[in-house]
Amino acid sequence: MVPTIRFSLSPVQRWAGRLRLALSSREEFLRYVHTEGNAEGGHSWTNEDLKPSPPHMVNWKWYNFCLFWFGMGFGNWTLGSSIVGAGLTWWQATIVVWIAAFVSGTCMALNSRAAANYHVGYPVLLRTCFGMYGHYWPVLTRGACAMLWVSILNFQGGAFVATMLRCIIGKRWENLGAQFSPSVGTTLQRFIGFVLFWAIELPFCSFRPNRLRWLYTLKAWTLPPSVFGLLIYCLVQSHGHLAPDSALAGTTSTPRGAVLVWLVVSSINSTMGNWSTFIANMPDFSRYATSPSAVMWTHILCVPFPAAIGGMIGIIGTSCLQKAWGVTLWNQWDVFDAILDRSSTGPARFGVFLLALCSALYNLGVILGANLLPFASDATALFPTYFNLTRGMWFCCLVSLAFMPWKLLASADGFLAFLNGYGIFMGPTAAIMITDYWIVRRGNIEIAQAYTSMPGAKYMYFHGFNLNAVVAYLCGLMIPFVGFIGTFGIAVPKGATRCDEIGWYVSAVVAGTVYVTLCRLNPLENVDKSLAWEEQAREFAASRLEAEESNDSLGEKSDVSEKEGDGKSSKDVVVVESVV
Repeated sequence: MVPTIRFSLSPVQRWAGRLRLALSSREEFLRYVHTEGNAEGGHSWTNEDLKPSPPHMVNWKWYNFCLFWFGMGFGNWTLGSSIVGAGLTWWQATIVVWIAAFVSGTCMALNSRAAANYHVGYPVLLRTCFGMYGHYWPVLTRGACAMLWVSILNFQGGAFVATMLRCIIGKRWENLGAQFSPSVGTTLQRFIGFVLFWAIELPFCSFRPNRLRWLYTLKAWTLPPSVFGLLIYCLVQSHGHLAPDSALAGTTSTPRGAVLVWLVVSSINSTMGNWSTFIANMPDFSRYATSPSAVMWTHILCVPFPAAIGGMIGIIGTSCLQKAWGVTLWNQWDVFDAILDRSSTGPARFGVFLLALCSALYNLGVILGANLLPFASDATALFPTYFNLTRGMWFCCLVSLAFMPWKLLASADGFLAFLNGYGIFMGPTAAIMITDYWIVRRGNIEIAQAYTSMPGAKYMYFHGFNLNAVVAYLCGLMIPFVGFIGTFGIAVPKGATRCDEIGWYVSAVVAGTVYVTLCRLNPLENVDKSLAWEEQAREFAASRLEAEESNDSLGEKSDVSEKEGDGKSSKDVVVVESVV
């Protein structure tokens, strides 16, 4: 019996019905554009995505985080390019990747626990340590960078789509009648791939992380086999021989002594840029964790090992092709095109198509998890009356199309230096969040107070700013900032350049140390030292459980009505309201 596939238009019909109602009057239109709980407009501190996640959305178990990082780690084919290019050997580069990933994974675990306990995202946790108004700056800086990365990663994803089209269409794809002029900065094929990848990405903007577990599971099962398959192909081409490290690095000199030590240290810092945003971003995922333990050891173990293996595979594969073909190809889409240039047979095109498909899937997961979701989360904090997570992701995706990423990538090295050096802005933020929760507050947050700016509110501090956090952030940022300016071609002292080369570590360590010191010298008035470790977290969990059980018993007596439009039941709304 052939299964019947049914397509339902009811979601579209419901959306059209809401739109017609919104256009019926001014009041209905305002009710439509405002987020949940903000029908009257005006300044607000909350909406459906800033509140603690309701129980039905808390569905990320420990193995979901393992699969998430398993898929992310094996996509690090190009991670070793800058390290080996700087002069390190392949095994030294592998050690560098492992150390950087281990530090990153540990920081992610530490910064995820608060979100896993209180089920709130990055912006709300920032309010507790930076203040109700002080949290706007770290939110704004993360959101701006995320939008730029969405545009650039979409262009990279488009390269894989263009490769897939070349595999399907063949030589006709290479010889399209019309072409862009060289001044445009890209080819027609790459532009078509970019637009198609962007269009495929759009529907995913309607999914919150609790509905994206399947995507990261699929990526974890498809990406590693594809990467190992590409490695085997590279080994066959070179008959198992590797090119000299000097050929990959493009230099004949070998760093030794103090030069080698500094090169290793600075390479660890540059590799940290691959995960620095994730250290701050993880609360936006960890808020959906079923327990705090689900985000601890999973990050400490599952971030470094797949990352180190993925980076090592990329280095070995590139070395093999350098030995066999005499060219150094670090970008995977360049590798795929080079394979097709040498063999356009049916099996070769089919194999490259599958490899490009898996790589495009990896790019999609990175865009959603590392950029679209953070921007949307930040947009909800900046404009909670009008933006929720899905609206924020749609807005970011639509606006990113106008950035013309091929122009950004071709403009100057300074732009890429800005993105790569962005860790000095995120390092102090993550350090303050971690030390505030683990050392200063000892895991105790009165989460209801993170939604009010009334006089005397717990997290209003000094006119909405936690001065301890502000001073610590500036101290962490100032030291490497001069060197960061130097990446734009401005002459700065060599010592400043050195500080920038280890900017993430310097900014994070200084900010965290200064913050803890200031909190000892000038204790925060909203910290109750008599509370046991995470005592308020346990009370919060108990209140959620009690509210859920109360609503379960209520549901046995009467039907639970569905709230129109977002799929939430009144039961879930009551559970959320009972703890905020």
